[in-house]
Amino acid sequence: MRLAAALGSIAVVSGCTYYNAMWSAERFAKDARRLEARGQEPEARGQWARAAVKAESVLVRHPHSRWADAALVLRAEGLARSGGCAQAAAPLAEARATVRDAALQERAALAAAQCALAAGKPVEAEQALGPALASRESAHRSRAEYLAGRAAADRRDYDGAVAHYRRSTETAARPARVRALLAAGRSGDAAAVLDTLAREQRFDETAWSALLDELAAVAGPAAATVTLDRMIAHARVPFAARARLLIADGDRLLARGEHDQAAARYRQAVAAAPAAGEAGVARVREQRAVAARAAAPADLAPVVAELMRISSGSAAGGAPEAQRLLDLVVQLSTRPRSPGAAFRVAELARDSLGAARLAGRLFLDLAAADSTSLFAPKALVAALPLLPERGDSIVRVLNAAYAASPYTRALHGEASPAYAAAEDSLAQELGVEIGRALPAIAAQVDAPLTGPRGPWLDGPPAFPGRGAATAAERARQRADERNRPATERPTRDRPPRPDRP
Repeated sequence: MRLAAALGSIAVVSGCTYYNAMWSAERFAKDARRLEARGQEPEARGQWARAAVKAESVLVRHPHSRWADAALVLRAEGLARSGGCAQAAAPLAEARATVRDAALQERAALAAAQCALAAGKPVEAEQALGPALASRESAHRSRAEYLAGRAAADRRDYDGAVAHYRRSTETAARPARVRALLAAGRSGDAAAVLDTLAREQRFDETAWSALLDELAAVAGPAAATVTLDRMIAHARVPFAARARLLIADGDRLLARGEHDQAAARYRQAVAAAPAAGEAGVARVREQRAVAARAAAPADLAPVVAELMRISSGSAAGGAPEAQRLLDLVVQLSTRPRSPGAAFRVAELARDSLGAARLAGRLFLDLAAADSTSLFAPKALVAALPLLPERGDSIVRVLNAAYAASPYTRALHGEASPAYAAAEDSLAQELGVEIGRALPAIAAQVDAPLTGPRGPWLDGPPAFPGRGAATAAERARQRADERNRPATERPTRDRPPRPDRP
């Protein structure tokens, strides 16, 4: 009697232990699905991993229990959905070979399809999804449609992917549908889906930012601007996050040269969160947009004044960036003391500030101020794409004063072996003159590199060092000239200056 009672107690305790372990595994899986539905993928993977560990403990302790199949499938599922497909291979193969329950088979098939996608095998994933796509359980069908959409997108069947994603209620399906539409060139449809995403799903700043970037890349920044306005109107967006989205939108517009629109976007960001650090960043970015449309160094004076005010303030979000931009703008406002330094300043205006008109003006000023400099013809060529309305007059000056220059010949499509030697000479002189004339710039920029080499005619020149020696010699001659009294300086015949507007 006592023995029977003891055995009964052991069975009850064992059953309770098994039940508790399986309950814990299922709870972790439930938490993982909830996190996935909220778009919290990293947290969900952690919960799936914990579910897999608990399910494995059930299999080890109770390998022949009536819930062993469920534990086996949950272990495989947890490993697959936590990113451990290598470890999931064995339990997945066992589950698909031995489990007979239809619902468990479908879950194993979904896990197998996910691992096939992770391995870059979309066809294999589609083959595994057949039963789940026809499941009686809506959750299984929804998951299968999402994975089938991923498989179709991997095969570049974007219209097929869109159709699968449309039939899925997975949280990740709608953003994936937007990407598939963009990949198919259907930007208008993608923008419409983004509107529904803002209305019906929780706000996710990371997802919004990425999708708007992709929309801008396909349809242009103006499309992203309009779509962002609609999305913000339909969703609850925290003030600081709204400011960041507006700043990012301004950055896209600024990168495309839409200076006025970018400045307006930055002002909206300030209004969205005036007390946040993002407001300081937006004020600095607005000054960058103002500086980028400058046409002459004098236009930078108001920008310098505003940046000095921002950089001296207490706004942690704007002061550091303001100081960096201020350093750059001050360099562009300072008159360089040598042709090499002037050339580098013009490059900074073009490449670091994005001020095309200012850079073009600086290149032309260099060519006019020191017409015999090695930099003069290259500066004129560099000004051409920056000031297209003055292209004819610049070309006339090049043809009249620098017809033999390798840069003029390259502009007209003529191969010149002297091109590479000229670039080497300029690089050497640029390095020497920057170090001498603008130590502040030299400390903040990379060492100068030679430009792209032109095509050789009959192989490289016989004396590759001759150009560099000539450059150094010319630099010394100019320095000696500058040190002479004005009355002793020789006069120069200057080439005509490109017409001013």
